[in-house]
Amino acid sequence: MKTENLLFEIGVEEMPAAFIPVALADIEKFAEEGLKGAGLSYKGLKAMGTPRRLALFVSELISCQPDREEDITGPPANIALAPDGALTKAGEGFLRAQGAGPEAVRIKDTGKGPCLVLHKVIKGRETRDVLASFLPLLAAKIRFPRTMKWGASSFRFARPIRWVVALFGDEVIPFEIAGIESGKMSMGHRFMAPGPFEVRADLASYIEALRRRFVIVDMGERRDMLLKGVMQAVAGSGGSILQDDDLIELNTNLTEYPSAVCGSFDGRFLGLPREVLITVMKEHQKYFAVVDGDGALRPNFVAINNIRPADDSIIRKGHERVLRARLADAAFFFEEDMKIPLHERVDALSGIVFNQYLGTMLDKTERVKSLALYFARGIAPEKVALVERAAYLSKADLLTGMVGEFPDLQGVMGREYALRSGECDEVATAIHEHYMPIRAGGTLPSSMTGSILSIADKIDTICGMFLIGLQPSGTQDPFGLRRQALGVLHILEASDIRFSLAGLIDQGIKGVLRDIKGKARSMQEAAGGILEFFRGRMVNNMTSRGYDLGIVEAAIRVGFDDVVDCVRRIKALAAVRVRPEFEPLSIAFKRVMNILKGFEGGDVDQTLFEAPEEKALFDAYMSLKDDVLALLRDGSYEDALIRLLSLKPLIDNFFDHVMVMVEEPRIRTNRLSILWQISNLFLRVGDLSAVAM
Repeated sequence: MKTENLLFEIGVEEMPAAFIPVALADIEKFAEEGLKGAGLSYKGLKAMGTPRRLALFVSELISCQPDREEDITGPPANIALAPDGALTKAGEGFLRAQGAGPEAVRIKDTGKGPCLVLHKVIKGRETRDVLASFLPLLAAKIRFPRTMKWGASSFRFARPIRWVVALFGDEVIPFEIAGIESGKMSMGHRFMAPGPFEVRADLASYIEALRRRFVIVDMGERRDMLLKGVMQAVAGSGGSILQDDDLIELNTNLTEYPSAVCGSFDGRFLGLPREVLITVMKEHQKYFAVVDGDGALRPNFVAINNIRPADDSIIRKGHERVLRARLADAAFFFEEDMKIPLHERVDALSGIVFNQYLGTMLDKTERVKSLALYFARGIAPEKVALVERAAYLSKADLLTGMVGEFPDLQGVMGREYALRSGECDEVATAIHEHYMPIRAGGTLPSSMTGSILSIADKIDTICGMFLIGLQPSGTQDPFGLRRQALGVLHILEASDIRFSLAGLIDQGIKGVLRDIKGKARSMQEAAGGILEFFRGRMVNNMTSRGYDLGIVEAAIRVGFDDVVDCVRRIKALAAVRVRPEFEPLSIAFKRVMNILKGFEGGDVDQTLFEAPEEKALFDAYMSLKDDVLALLRDGSYEDALIRLLSLKPLIDNFFDHVMVMVEEPRIRTNRLSILWQISNLFLRVGDLSAVAM
């Protein structure tokens, strides 16, 4: 079949850098799903993008959908046909609706009795016709954190659309998006080649045409160009850039044609804390810091520009002038902040509102301190004094000029000012670490004091928001509660903290209820909702790490209050699942759990055994029971499961030869009790019936 290439490009006003990777992933995903769903095969598919364009290239896309055959089931034969075989009105209506004549029908047994069946050959549509409706839908499916409308159009997108390219071979696919008609004209770099130009549906030609107009549309090529420019720019400084993958990706997606320039700043600013310098350069100016061979900061930076300047010196001086002003501000704030010890700022937190219903930051500080002390007494009583001091000081840096100007430094400056105010290292570190992890997959606290404080702070926020009805809904999570819950789970696991999650939540709710202003949910309702919320985070966390959903559910069903223990059981179930006897045993276990519904357990009376299979199964259970219980107490779940798997053939024989639900109550109860006792051992690890779902 004939094939053609497809080129689809949406030109926009500059998008935020963070929008681009997600948008490109969506384009590839939805294009693949849509083309496959339409029966349109192709050789390759690639999404590309810059701040001003999102592009899709599909190579060797077939020019027409293949014809497909389909059996359409009509009414039952006794309704569609008269006794003499002639069509009834019901039969004629079915054919008329399908646009077919009597010669096309036949009688077929569909499993619900004989029915009229029409065999149709559905002619495939031309690909260009499919694309005319599919491509606008593809554009509408792309997800962005925020969208906007412009002009008279109701269409929403990340930024206003300025041009659309849609080529299938040499032919323009005609459609309209937000009032912009599709065509074959793209645009070059906004400043260095701003005019329109014609493109072709050929990948190499498209990329090269844009390159000649100072647009590097392929993200990988643009990243390589950026890194090469950075290395050339920094070569004369005697140092190298501080490696920062996030900053590399950010600058890659801020530019269409990146170029690098290395500048310098006054060495006196090196007296500022390291994180201050890095934050000022990165967060505000998107500059790379420069370090020497020992990793110490040098008085240099590398800036990325979106143009190729005729004279680097002019660009360099401009960057140096901007950075000098920012560093001077930072130095001023640092000097002013140092005039007041950190502990003297705490009372003033009463002037910062945390939430109109949950009180001030001082109220939150007191709640977090109380919860952290409760937590510390349970897992690390030797840390109680350190936890109390760190909790007391944890939010004080919010009142400093440095954090007011550079909010990303909260916690960082708390640590710096705590150390300079005479606090011990562990207290200062915990102040910094209680915000961790800052993002999904981010760095976790390294100290037990920091871990305790971080968990207490996050539990307090989650409990407070749930109590006032501001829990996440759908994709909306303005307070980052999903991230915070995931942070709690990660810290508990990484720090090997064995503590009741429900106990922490109950204690957190009690603290919030003491401060809350206005109507709140009941403690029971809030606790149930928060536990279910954590359950969802636990499932998502473990499945995202590659564990099968059934395995995760099996472990969580029997409890996740002890997060560390739950993770161990998930790992044990996953390790044992590869054994051939596991899958059939999980099916048998599901049968056991169904039989045991409503049964509350009981002792086994061996004098009531009637079949040898009863005795064989119970004897085998009794012979391994004590060893398995010892393994379970030690947390050796994998070894315990392996021992329990040996019961599989005996369980099979039991079900093959023994009727459990007999009429005689004592016999029935005795047989149920055998299964109940065995199931209780398995349920110490997981509910295997979840695996068989």
